[in-house]
Amino acid sequence: MFLSDLLVVFAVTAVVVFLFGRAQIPSVIGLLVSGVVVGPYGLSLVDDLESVELLAEIGVVVLLFTVGLEISISRLLAMLPLMASIGLPQIAGTTFLIAAACRWHVGTLPQAIFAGLLIAMSSTAIVLKLLSDRSQSGTQAGRISISVLLLQDLFVIIAMLAVPLLAASAGVSAPANSQASHQSTQALVENPFLAVLVGFAIVVGVLLAGRQFIPKVLHEVVRLRNRELFLITLVLICLGTAAITAAAGLSLAIGAFIAGLALSESEYGHQAFAEVLPFRDTLASLFFVSVGMLLDISFVFSHFGLVCLVVFVIVLLKVFATAIPAMLAGFPVRTSLIAGGTIAQVGEFSFVLGSRGADVGLLTGDDYQTFLAAAVITMAAAPLLTNIVPQLCDWLGQSSWFGGMFHDSPPEEDIALSDHVIIAGFGINGRSLATALAEFGVPHVILELNPETVRSEGALGIDIRYGDCTRRPILEHAGIFRARAFVVAISDPASARRSVRVARDLVPELEIFVRTEYLAEVDELRLLGADVVVPAEFETALSLFERVLGIYDVPEEKIDDLVDQLRLENYGFLRSGVRRQPVQSIDSPDTHDQLGRCRISQRSVVAGQTIGELDVRAKTGVTIIAIQRSNQQIRNPGPTLQLQIGDEVSFVGSRSERTAANKLFLSTRRNTD
Repeated sequence: MFLSDLLVVFAVTAVVVFLFGRAQIPSVIGLLVSGVVVGPYGLSLVDDLESVELLAEIGVVVLLFTVGLEISISRLLAMLPLMASIGLPQIAGTTFLIAAACRWHVGTLPQAIFAGLLIAMSSTAIVLKLLSDRSQSGTQAGRISISVLLLQDLFVIIAMLAVPLLAASAGVSAPANSQASHQSTQALVENPFLAVLVGFAIVVGVLLAGRQFIPKVLHEVVRLRNRELFLITLVLICLGTAAITAAAGLSLAIGAFIAGLALSESEYGHQAFAEVLPFRDTLASLFFVSVGMLLDISFVFSHFGLVCLVVFVIVLLKVFATAIPAMLAGFPVRTSLIAGGTIAQVGEFSFVLGSRGADVGLLTGDDYQTFLAAAVITMAAAPLLTNIVPQLCDWLGQSSWFGGMFHDSPPEEDIALSDHVIIAGFGINGRSLATALAEFGVPHVILELNPETVRSEGALGIDIRYGDCTRRPILEHAGIFRARAFVVAISDPASARRSVRVARDLVPELEIFVRTEYLAEVDELRLLGADVVVPAEFETALSLFERVLGIYDVPEEKIDDLVDQLRLENYGFLRSGVRRQPVQSIDSPDTHDQLGRCRISQRSVVAGQTIGELDVRAKTGVTIIAIQRSNQQIRNPGPTLQLQIGDEVSFVGSRSERTAANKLFLSTRRNTD
């Protein structure tokens, strides 16, 4: 029964990926190992292999659809110099070197070229995860790696189109067990030149039609504010375009990629990516599991020497195929070698390409097993290799012979949007904030779900994007990891709560501001992680409060002090409705000795320093009375207490003293450099 087989697959996969995650091994390797366990060469726990492979095929379609969504024309243009000077030579060099190395083994030159194309691909998922975890995406080596990976993702389409041409040139035919299920592929093998011509025509035609037609369809769908309809339309576009290319004899995955690329430049690209992402991760995992099912462990052990040799050749050739063009482009030797080591593994799309090659006979059974084993080992070794190469460069840099060759130039400034404000919602409050930020030159990006607003404001040059602020991928695309603040100015209380929780989980030190209509939301939003919650009804009350007291000639400074204290006390007696405990008489001589609070951010210069070292009392005049650290409250802290990121410091003092204290605690390293 298919359902029971699927249950077994996911149960085993969950356990294996969990164990591999605890061991800091990439999840892709866990998926492949899961396939080995449940497959016919393992424990044979799955009977209905065809149904699993069908879902895996859909997973590849969705995977390439999201890859197309992530690639935009502007991103291509920004990385075009690196792609041309390093990416193209890397792909051509790897293909040529691998083809030359295995020509004697595989038999024909077209088969050797196909083997080179397989190895030329690198793992985008693994490399981006490693670069992100180590904060190396903005380094020179990181940029080289990302540009090469981007070109490789595009080159997969060309490689797939070349498969029938290579198969015809090699004079091979599909294995008997795959001919029935790949009749269209075999038809293309019989007419390879026509296939390539038709393929390019379909790719260009669908891409042009998609860029003109698909965004208009989505615009009408989005106007209905129906999330289910939006998702159904995306699935229809993805599978429909895939079906068109498949009907012409091309791969389903090519059509899906084109559909994603057509959507990437539209205002709905980020939201489409967020909606499809869960399906991609689930279905694409089945593809890697299905690949693992094909791996014969007994073959690996019986040909262990050959597999190890292939792994060594792949890593060595890929390192130098990247490093040499990088050095010729003017990058330091150390940077070039690190970039080469970063992408020295075989990639996910190599499995897609390999399965196509096996279907048309470009890979024999033994060669396919060798490729699978070597690919899995190189992917598993990727984290180790990215650690070894820099250490090797450092060791060589200490020698008298090579020392001058292994010194990096200073890292370039990261040009990505950073230190900006993310505004969720472009109503009156969001628009007013954006206008003020623009007036003072503060970088910001706006997230909005009204398609008409996105289109009209975007036409004016405003950085506004269609996206749901409660979705993690949307916030990541908006650069939340590099943002200074996140402002939630939407009218939906449930969405506001979800967005605060997601943002706080993503970036614990981020400053989060929320505007809400309702009193009941204040405490809950603060518990979820909001730093400042501004309820509209109380701000209206305070505005009236200030104006009415003003006509009674109450000093403006005293009114400001009382308003500040009410805000610090989360609107104090206004929330209770009855003033049982006076906040403080405006005529009291102690009016200026009031409470202030400040949160220590990640960029604050005071993080890591003790209260005694800062000499807060002498510099500002305030007295620190408590520090809230996570769930612990430290009362009357001593001079040896070290301030930490996330601490909320409470202090008392006059208005001017509190202002000086806020300036001290909120000053950032960037401002003091």
